[in-house]
Amino acid sequence: MDIPVELQPRKEEKGALFQSKFMEKITRTSIYVPVIMHTLIALAFLYYSFTETDIKIWLIVVLFFSGWLTWTFSEYIVHRFGYHTKTTNTTWLRIQHVAHGIHHQYPRDPERLAMPPLPALVLISLFFGLFYLIMGFYAVAFFPGFLIGYMLYIGLHYAQHRIKSPTYPPMKKLWKYHALHHYKYPETKAFGVSTLLWDYVFGTLPE
Repeated sequence: MDIPVELQPRKEEKGALFQSKFMEKITRTSIYVPVIMHTLIALAFLYYSFTETDIKIWLIVVLFFSGWLTWTFSEYIVHRFGYHTKTTNTTWLRIQHVAHGIHHQYPRDPERLAMPPLPALVLISLFFGLFYLIMGFYAVAFFPGFLIGYMLYIGLHYAQHRIKSPTYPPMKKLWKYHALHHYKYPETKAFGVSTLLWDYVFGTLPE
């Protein structure tokens, strides 16, 4: 299968996204910063759920895992239909390139394997607001599950590009299929990163 030019991996490890040095700086991040940031925020919400609310413990657990499952679905949908939907709209093409296309061109760039803290904080604030509008106060237990799901996603994604594939079969499969997404089927297959669940459900797992 031919890979579009804008998604073809380059030989270099790093490439510039902006001409501005300032924009380049704020759109790069060490993986440790977002992983620690999202984990601490999630733990703070969980602590608040257990100590400052009347939500039953069993319901907190259910809401937490529902949030995680919702993240995995969001991960698949955004990756497949947001980042890899074909379009001729120049604005959307630019958004796709900034958000994801640059990663396909330089898949081993360690500073572009997770969203930088500032835009990440804006987005997770919007997500929490959306969850609060939908489920009210229960969002305080649902939201940390969603965040932990995202944290696991960025951690695994970093590892898949920077660390040799593990021998443990389920993890080895995640590494294998993500490599197939990058180097063989970027527009049609293997959109899951932290789980292959939704690729199984929607029939986008490579044979």
